[in-house]
Amino acid sequence: MKTTIFPIILTLLLLTTEAFSQDFIKLTGSVVSIDSGAGRSVNWIDYDSDNDLDLFISNGYRYGDDNLLYRNDNGTFVRIFDQPLVNDSLPSDGSSWGDYDNDGDPDLCVVNWWNQINLLYSNNGNGNFTFQSSSIICNQPSNSETCNWGDYDSDGLIDLYVTNSFGTNHRNFLYKNMGGGNFVKIDTGIAVSEIGNARGMNWVDIDGDSMLDIFVCREEGRTPYLYKNNGKGYFTKITNTPLTSNAGDCWSSSWGDYDNDGDLDALVTNRGSQGNFLYRNDGNFTFTQITDGPLVNDPSGYSACSGWGDYDNDGDLDMFITQAYVPPTYTQKVVNRLYKNLLIETGSPSFQRITDGVLVNDSGYSYGFAWGDYDNDGDLDVATANTFGENQKNALYKNELSNGNKWINIKCVGTFTNKSAIGSKVRVKANINGNSVWQMQEIDGQSGYCGQNLILHFGLGNATVIDSLIVEWHSKTDQIFTDVALNQSVTITENGVIISIDEKKTMVGKNFELFQNYPNPFNPATVIRYSLFENRFVSLKIFDELGKEIRTLVNANQREGSYEVKFNGDNLPSGIYYYKLFADEFFETKKMILVK
Repeated sequence: MKTTIFPIILTLLLLTTEAFSQDFIKLTGSVVSIDSGAGRSVNWIDYDSDNDLDLFISNGYRYGDDNLLYRNDNGTFVRIFDQPLVNDSLPSDGSSWGDYDNDGDPDLCVVNWWNQINLLYSNNGNGNFTFQSSSIICNQPSNSETCNWGDYDSDGLIDLYVTNSFGTNHRNFLYKNMGGGNFVKIDTGIAVSEIGNARGMNWVDIDGDSMLDIFVCREEGRTPYLYKNNGKGYFTKITNTPLTSNAGDCWSSSWGDYDNDGDLDALVTNRGSQGNFLYRNDGNFTFTQITDGPLVNDPSGYSACSGWGDYDNDGDLDMFITQAYVPPTYTQKVVNRLYKNLLIETGSPSFQRITDGVLVNDSGYSYGFAWGDYDNDGDLDVATANTFGENQKNALYKNELSNGNKWINIKCVGTFTNKSAIGSKVRVKANINGNSVWQMQEIDGQSGYCGQNLILHFGLGNATVIDSLIVEWHSKTDQIFTDVALNQSVTITENGVIISIDEKKTMVGKNFELFQNYPNPFNPATVIRYSLFENRFVSLKIFDELGKEIRTLVNANQREGSYEVKFNGDNLPSGIYYYKLFADEFFETKKMILVK
């Protein structure tokens, strides 16, 4: 009897050890991992505003491969078939989400290759989209590779940059957002005048001046483009830096503060024998190329896309790189690569390649990918778009690393800044392993073919509380919170409050939230913001100090969402005024001061 039980117990122990040694498991039964095609870009995005991450994957290479949209229903994905963004049958490449009309719902741009038009879809709420066929964005056939939303002129409206490759006149496109759903194409300036085979691009505030600069990757032995934003829509080209001196076959770049020194560093991927390029940001557009370590010295691969993410929640950014399109002469197994950052463990930023687990041993051609905490359990999961002529299936990997490290997920909602808060930075300070550690991340759009997630994720190791959380809004205002609890997902509204998802859910019975006006005191204009947690008939009225009604700002049925209303007191005397929000039988009043 004992001899029968012992090998069974030993086998179970071995199986248990093997299971727990895997940081990720592949969800082969998920519809995400069942669908196949010529996958290109990957986006985690909460398109239906239900506080979990949905998934979008573009399909390219040939006609007939529709894009893929999956709605997240409490961790289970349902494929959506009845929306125009998954019925275009065009060879799609890059995609980027951003709330270009500032209505509270993320919209989508998908760019196409083979001299096809690009596509713009407005999100109408409730999971419905409209193709904006009359937009100038959709009326210029091209060989477009990627697109990216960013507010380059700091007017509170996100603009669009599109990279192009091949053809006789493949300049990149810049579309300025004029508001009201209208765009104009910018045809002058260095950022749109140069011709070259461009791939991925990033809007990134390199020098910390709250203006978004442009970095463009180029392939086939060309050097990247770097354009400094000087304000008022004017860019100058930067050439005297290693970042722009190294020629390569570059598809994408990722920007993140991997050394926790407060600025954004760059990882540039290359296909072929060169290896990847890592650049430390030394400030003022000065970079040092890092040449040590496996991240840049692994045997040559065919790296496609990369992305920073703290998958082990220890307080520093790790790196994931996909591999794609290897030549027949390439003899190594084609697998994606994961590099663990050892900064928190050793005090110095260095990387260790992780070779165990299904995430880095699945063989195939991966194009784009994205990090995202789709199951809201506090760690980063991975979705990959697999591709080329073999109908490879896409893949969803769930993070199963249980090390007890703390975390926080942060969604920012702009008011004066664009609603998606693109271009804003979040800084978090906590005591990790006895040391005071600052981390910084910037909210950006699509980084080439991969990596977009407008919700920021911070790992916090063994911290017990976040000492300071600072939001540096793109509008150049700062917001500071102290003693923030760990292990939660929160929403921060510009000049408003910080609310956890659980708190937001409990507010449904409250029906709405009314925020303090900003600025206050004001002269002569101020903005009043409020949020509805269900559809309501809303009335917003202004009263003087004696209770006399001065003005009605809103009197209409409104759906669930966030709103802002501008009040101008130009014709009123200085003094104390009150604004009162009515939502059916509920109401709330706040005080504001007009000073002339």
